[in-house]
Amino acid sequence: MQLEVAEAASERLYPALFQCFTIILSGYIAGRLNVVSKSESKGIATFVGTFALPSLIFLSLAQLNFSIVNWTFLLAMLLGKGIVFFTVAIITILVSKPMNLGQAGMFAIFCTQSNDFALGYPIINAIYEKTHPEYALYLYLMAPISLAILNPIAFVLLEINKQKQNDTNEAGNEQNQKMYILKLKMLLQIFKGIIFNPVLVMTVLGIIGNIIFKHKLSIYIEGLLEVYGQAFTASALFLLGLRMVGQVHRLRGPALIVPCVLIMVKLIILPVVMRECVTALNAGMNQTETSSLSTYAFLYGTIPTAPAVFVFSNLYQLEMDLVASSMVICTFLSAPITFLSAQVITLNKDFDGQLRKFGFDLSIVALFAALWIFLVFTVTRKYKRMPHRITFCLNITQILLAVSVIWGGPLENYPPSWQSIFQQGLQIFSTYSCLLWTCMLSVGLLTLENRGPCFVLTLWPVLAFVAWGAPAVMVAILMATKPTGGFVEDSSTDAIRLCLLVFSLTVTSGCLILYIRFRRRSAHFAALSDDLASSPPNESTSLVENAEPTSHSQSISNMGMEDQGCYGAITATPSPNKNHNGCCTNNPNCESGFMTSSSRDIEDMTNEKDCACPPTQKHRCGATGPCRYLNELEQAASQLGMLPPEHTRGRGGQLLRHIVLIIAYNLSMFIGMTYITWRVLRKDESGVYIEIEFFDIAVNNGQALIMFVLFGLNPQEILLPAIRFLKNKWHGEDTVRLPPVEELSFETKHVCEQFITHHLSRCEEAIAKDIRWRMRTYRGVFRGTCLVRWLISSGLANDEFEAVTYGRHLLDGRLISHVNNTYHFTNSPLLYTFN
Repeated sequence: MQLEVAEAASERLYPALFQCFTIILSGYIAGRLNVVSKSESKGIATFVGTFALPSLIFLSLAQLNFSIVNWTFLLAMLLGKGIVFFTVAIITILVSKPMNLGQAGMFAIFCTQSNDFALGYPIINAIYEKTHPEYALYLYLMAPISLAILNPIAFVLLEINKQKQNDTNEAGNEQNQKMYILKLKMLLQIFKGIIFNPVLVMTVLGIIGNIIFKHKLSIYIEGLLEVYGQAFTASALFLLGLRMVGQVHRLRGPALIVPCVLIMVKLIILPVVMRECVTALNAGMNQTETSSLSTYAFLYGTIPTAPAVFVFSNLYQLEMDLVASSMVICTFLSAPITFLSAQVITLNKDFDGQLRKFGFDLSIVALFAALWIFLVFTVTRKYKRMPHRITFCLNITQILLAVSVIWGGPLENYPPSWQSIFQQGLQIFSTYSCLLWTCMLSVGLLTLENRGPCFVLTLWPVLAFVAWGAPAVMVAILMATKPTGGFVEDSSTDAIRLCLLVFSLTVTSGCLILYIRFRRRSAHFAALSDDLASSPPNESTSLVENAEPTSHSQSISNMGMEDQGCYGAITATPSPNKNHNGCCTNNPNCESGFMTSSSRDIEDMTNEKDCACPPTQKHRCGATGPCRYLNELEQAASQLGMLPPEHTRGRGGQLLRHIVLIIAYNLSMFIGMTYITWRVLRKDESGVYIEIEFFDIAVNNGQALIMFVLFGLNPQEILLPAIRFLKNKWHGEDTVRLPPVEELSFETKHVCEQFITHHLSRCEEAIAKDIRWRMRTYRGVFRGTCLVRWLISSGLANDEFEAVTYGRHLLDGRLISHVNNTYHFTNSPLLYTFN
């Protein structure tokens, strides 16, 4: 039987996938070129939903022999879908702040409702047509699980959310009087939607017709319904392509996170959960049938989300762009996953050697990727900052993992020796440590958001001890208890890894949920602060990197400072003496380039004693000399690795990259937990087991590739500076080339003479200051933006363009120069000095 399934997968699955996705692509092209307009597509949708699909459902169920239906299997599918449905809904409710029930219901539907008929039926029928033809008919019985049981729960959440939105637009008294009527209308609407759903109606009628006609229809009825049913597949797939037009145009940047998470849940987590439910309930009559049904459940879970989900989002005007984009991506990603799953369902443990060789080859690639990340973090000195320091340690551990796998070689049967035993211990240590470092990274992000960078800095030794010390102790115990002259037993390492996976997945998911809640709360506070920016409240401006909302109480009392009140927050408290832009009137760097009233840096505050030092710390500032408060504040910021404002642009995406990294590693933990659980329970090691083992090797040995994609492909980190350096060295353009003095134009000479005679001393007194940049203090310098504003305010220029032109005359005339003699004059925060 397995041989026949393999032949079906190889002979009919690929043509079926090719046909399905070619028709989808044809529909997309027709819609994109406006060959089929939106009004015309509505006619196709009416035909598919009102005639073709109901006819196909009725015909299939009326002819189905219910005596061969496995109702335990259907119960297991309901249980699997229910687990994923409620898990997604609960997590969405916990993450969303304020609570969004409509979003929870919509995401739950997305992760559980499959495109059973348009895309699922051709694929399932191609695989099981010869061996289990009834499996394709099960789709008509599994569709009502979502439509009649789970979806109504989501509709209740959507209606409640809709009523809450309406409450904000209506008077309170009138709303209280109509509350009972509105609830009754909501229930009636949901009940009406269930009763008049054509899929459910035809499912019930098909079962009734099966009983009446004893699953043998009249030749006239059967012939008529077959004509309608045969038109369903092509028209439904073509309509799916039409609905994809224009649905991914807003999918950019951070908006990719939620769709990627939903797609991972739908295509990876749901199939695994459904398969485990079928296996746990022992749905088959024997072990062989249970294994076949569990494989079928896994394949069914890889079917992409149904287009009806987009209809629901459009109906409730909720997350329409997100759902549409996710549906498109999910549809095309399901093709390789479904094909791979169908191809490996008959494989056995004879593929151990190939999988080990795959892991060896992947580790070689991962080693180069990890070394590149190590180079990037070292050259850019990101390892000095949080949370990059934790990520850097994770990178080091990934290097050890890749080295240990390569050291072990592509073969498995090596004679026991101290080298092979040490290699095994190093591989076990690095595997465990990678899990714990991922866990510590999520803890670091949470504490960075909740408690501030100083608390993370204090917590750093504890994180390092847990992530490196605990695996070392575990490996030492395993080595001490291993058989004499042999290797560590796989059962012991699997049991420990399973415990670490459960622990790490729980802690990481919990910290990620709390982090998102704190972020949204901080964003809400930041929005309120922006609304009150015109008033003179005593607000604090965060110094934490990434220019993202952070907590409002970042204690550093445990950094050795004596006065905790002085350091309640690493922030700059502006004085009431502000201009209309919210900046200190004596601060020439205000509004310069990257500096705004809500983004300032410690290096600039050291030169603004009156503006930066809060009133409670004025007693620590002497009449002359540096302010003790600001000096200690600067030392704290230096220990945290904070960068000057010239280098703060684009750093807001760094925390986003860490979030994506944690989400990706969470998925790898789930795959690893499934694989190790399978090994521990000694289940059937064939079919889907091989696929899950393949995924586990890919995400475990290749985890450095994920970090490489997120942190190693930014050309501004290494590539562009290296090219610029080599270009400057080759062409000798490491300094600004100025025209000879005798060749200066008359205008340049006149501007310089006028500036020296009338404006130089006054300008130097107004804007020249000592500014600290990259842990170096530049004496008597100014930013280009400061000179531009001074020239405009002094009447020497009418606008920024004239001011820049004036400044370039001054630089050509050698009155000013860049601190490193690298750049000409521009309206930017670059530092210049008077010559």
